[in-house]
Amino acid sequence: MTQPSNHRGFSRLQLVSRSQQVRDQLEQAIRSGDYAVGDRLPSERELAQMFGVSRVSVREALRSLEAVGLVEVKHGAGTMVVDPAQRATRDLSRWMKANRGEVLELLHVRSALDELAGEEAANRRDPEEIAAVRRAHEAFAEAAEEGRADRLADLDTEFHLAIAAASGSELLRNLLAELHHHLAESRAVFFAPVNRGKASAREHGTIVAAIERGDGPAARKATRDHIASVRKVMESA
Repeated sequence: MTQPSNHRGFSRLQLVSRSQQVRDQLEQAIRSGDYAVGDRLPSERELAQMFGVSRVSVREALRSLEAVGLVEVKHGAGTMVVDPAQRATRDLSRWMKANRGEVLELLHVRSALDELAGEEAANRRDPEEIAAVRRAHEAFAEAAEEGRADRLADLDTEFHLAIAAASGSELLRNLLAELHHHLAESRAVFFAPVNRGKASAREHGTIVAAIERGDGPAARKATRDHIASVRKVMESA
């Protein structure tokens, strides 16, 4: 039987059943551009022969790569290299379609609590807590400016929880922390649109300015407007 050519530069492994080594070499080939998005990888049989391992090891390696979004295994069509960002967006869109009602209900409750937190933070005007809010805002704005979409969800949570802490109510902070936990997956959908991070940074800035000048009603309104903007994005996701 003719051996498949090893033109991609893979090296045969000395031991069988070494799925991690197979995975590492395949990932390196994909990330270096040897296999581009849309390319089909060799079959399991061919890869097993190239690496000198069992097909079980190859199958496990491919499943691992599929789990991180680098490939997609299609029954009858082979294994295709995919764009992780596009794969994530598609998967998140499916998730949003299934969970939109729950997300919008949680946002409705969150809006009421966030508005209260913003107003109380402005009325209380604790210098140290407000300074923490300012730092959280600047960290988010910097990540948004740099296009660090991978950081925006966590930094957004930190910003809003800093405001909750500045309100002086431990109960309010705990309630919002729980809500933000339930909304964690939806944040990835929210920050998917281009420049959404920058828009949120501007809205955050308006909230921070109102808190810093001690204007409770303005802080409440700025927060309400921000959550309304969030809701609009989620409704159309």
